[in-house]
Parts: sequence; C-alpha cells; structure tokens
Amino acid sequence: MDTLHFRIFFWQKFVPLIALAVLAMFVVVSPVTEGWSQTTWAVAGGVAGAAIAAYLQRAWRTSDVQLDAIGLTLHIGSGQETWPYEKLLKVKQAGKYRVRMCFDPDLPDQHMHITVDVFDSDGFVDALLDRYEDTQGHELPEIASHQAAA
Repeated sequence: MDTLHFRIFFWQKFVPLIALAVLAMFVVVSPVTEGWSQTTWAVAGGVAGAAIAAYLQRAWRTSDVQLDAIGLTLHIGSGQETWPYEKLLKVKQAGKYRVRMCFDPDLPDQHMHITVDVFDSDGFVDALLDRYEDTQGHELPEIASHQAAA
C-alpha cells in the first residue's frame, strides 16, 4: 500500500507575519537604528528573511497529511501522530475543504475529534474510507451514538 499525501491549508500561519511587519516598522523608525549603515540593514534584513523562510518551510513541512499502511499521520501540536485505521469511528465532510474525523483513543466513553482543512477533501475522504475498507475488510459502519455528536 503506497503512501498518499494531502496538504492542510496553512494560510493561517501567515497571520503572525503581519505582526512582524508592524514590528519591523517600529524598528525602522526607532532612534536605536538611526545610525545603522547599509551593511547593518542588509545583515538585519538577511537574518529576518532567513527566519521567515525557515518559519514558512516548517509550516509547509508540517502541513503534510499521510495515509499509509499504518494509518493517518499528521502533525498535531508540536509532534507527529499516527491514528490507525481500526480506530476510525466516523468521517464527515463540512463544506468544500473541511474534514472532521472521530477516532477511538482507547479511553472509556470518549472519542477524539480531528478536524483538518485539506485542498482535496473529496479525494482525502475517498482515500481514507478506501484504506479503512482495505484494512478492516468492511466499510466504515454508521454509529448511532456519533450521528448527533458530529
């Protein structure tokens, strides 16, 4: 079973860059930077540019959602988590991009919701349900207790 990759929208990660631009404006007009030479400004700009590039590269890298032989793998918080297909309880699409999934975390009377906004939500849901059927030998059953919750 080959690994399928999908991308989460990561445009929300651009919002802090607006604050960085405002902060940069204050640095430019600050009396502290009044005597800076062109070389100093170039070094400061290079450092800021490298930091922004590293930030965006990390956002791109962590936006990857994988479906492989083991299960669904995605970045949650600061780490990468894998949820096996057998733990999948329900999948629901909301809108054009949003997919909400329920997983069994092996805690009594609890389930875990994972919501992702992916570029190809139809393809993602189809692939997830196909992988579930391939690994479990049957389609994902409808669970009455989750119909009202989602």
